[in-house]
Amino acid sequence: MIDASLPSRRRYAASLIAALAAAAPLLGLATAAAAAPAAAGLRAHEIVYRTSFKGISAGDLQLTLKPDAAPDSWLYETRAYPGLLASFVVSSQSRERSWFTVTPSGVRPQRYLLDDGTTSKRENVELSYDWTRGRVSGTVRGAALDLAIEPGMQDVMSIRAAPLVDLLAGREPGEYALLDGREIKRFVYTRTGAERLKTALGELDTVIYTSDRKGSAGGGRTWRYWYAPSLDWLPVRIEQREDGKARLAFAVRSLKWLQPAAAEPAATPPAH
Repeated sequence: MIDASLPSRRRYAASLIAALAAAAPLLGLATAAAAAPAAAGLRAHEIVYRTSFKGISAGDLQLTLKPDAAPDSWLYETRAYPGLLASFVVSSQSRERSWFTVTPSGVRPQRYLLDDGTTSKRENVELSYDWTRGRVSGTVRGAALDLAIEPGMQDVMSIRAAPLVDLLAGREPGEYALLDGREIKRFVYTRTGAERLKTALGELDTVIYTSDRKGSAGGGRTWRYWYAPSLDWLPVRIEQREDGKARLAFAVRSLKWLQPAAAEPAATPPAH
């Protein structure tokens, strides 16, 4: 997922953990639900990225998506294996999880949990989305939060899944509202090209999207994603760019499917 316009936070500081990264140790994830064939849409998987900050290795990042108990419900988890330098700014015991459902209009977050893995717990975040009342509530770094839910609102994990769901449904990723801490930020995805990319999984045809904060007028940092249609639109490379250079980079290292593929091929978004 990812983010996707993922926010830089103190917990992720000074390296690519400043963005999509460091969340915590690996989980055993083979479940009975994962044995069933995937519906035409998301498919359970574990994907590992080799991460770097300004060209310096920062370790590996694993993202795992698996079905939750309710229909069309999913659990997204991140876990980091930081390198030596990154290990000084992130706890190996931290956890980040998002529970969300897939609706005809896209991803709808239900719950988000961040455990910073320290005894102080001062970076912890726990949020619950009540779509009937239109409110999101919980605690953010020790302070209560209660906000109105905006259309298309995502948490910092579900925003990684939202573009995948749209692409799989044949829709172009567009604008997403991100709840980052106590602030709502809007990010816009734009298709910018295509590239055949050499990866650890072999050469893959990819479609490139950029993600910019709305109103930034192209200034500041931007995100670039190389999505692979042959891999259910999973991103095989992600970069955070600044001044025309890659600041943070994520290159796919391995991919393990936890569900068989659906019979139908993934939908293709409108041609450009």
